[in-house]
Amino acid sequence: MGIQNQNFAVNRIGGFGQQGVFTESSTPKYPVGQIVELSNGNRYRYGYTGAAIAAGLLVSQDLSATSLVETDNIVIAAASGFDPAAGSKQFQITLASVTLDQYSGALLQITDDAGEGHQYRIKSNSATGATTSGKVDIYLYDGIKVALTTASDIAIVGELWSNVVGATAATDYVISGVTTMAMTSGYYGWFQTAGVATILADGTIAIGDNLTLSDGVTGAVQLKDAETEPLVGFAAYAPDNTGHVGVVIQGLVA
Repeated sequence: MGIQNQNFAVNRIGGFGQQGVFTESSTPKYPVGQIVELSNGNRYRYGYTGAAIAAGLLVSQDLSATSLVETDNIVIAAASGFDPAAGSKQFQITLASVTLDQYSGALLQITDDAGEGHQYRIKSNSATGATTSGKVDIYLYDGIKVALTTASDIAIVGELWSNVVGATAATDYVISGVTTMAMTSGYYGWFQTAGVATILADGTIAIGDNLTLSDGVTGAVQLKDAETEPLVGFAAYAPDNTGHVGVVIQGLVA
């Protein structure tokens, strides 16, 4: 996982060192989130799977593994080597059952009280209790702009292409791409985020229909039936129900 601990801009158009979009690897060839774009406008992001995923499915980060809902009073006051003061790049929080680098690449957001409104990219984290009992060490790429206090509220938004699983409307619904092939759990590969993709269809779909994440079929698209459902794209043609459909992607993070 070390290769993704690099914080640099990447060329949005270029070749594939991992031999195209129909390959996967047990070790990373690029940082997670790397972008490539083909001459036809199809765009892909490099990601890591948290489960086996079939071809042509919408994927989402495993929110339970990569993110943290807004949480109060878990920032630790200054300790030896760790200080949430302005300029510091490392501090500690109290959080149970966190594994090594679980939040690597994620975004730390200060949601209320001291330092609110700021966002920082997490470089790495310790496992719970690795250095201090019951605590997690957080390391940032950039120094803290406004000092945090024990009252600061925080949330963590996971790396969108890390630990991805089939997207479901009930739990893992922050859609980040489409599988180009059947993917092995714990492997790295490419996920399409723009252009025209092939995605599993749920229900009756007509050409031009606005499509969203299916209410009941993991990774599938369905006809949009509520304004609260985020748009994935629109149908390029009418498919068979339970078949796959060409989707002109509109609503994903490119």
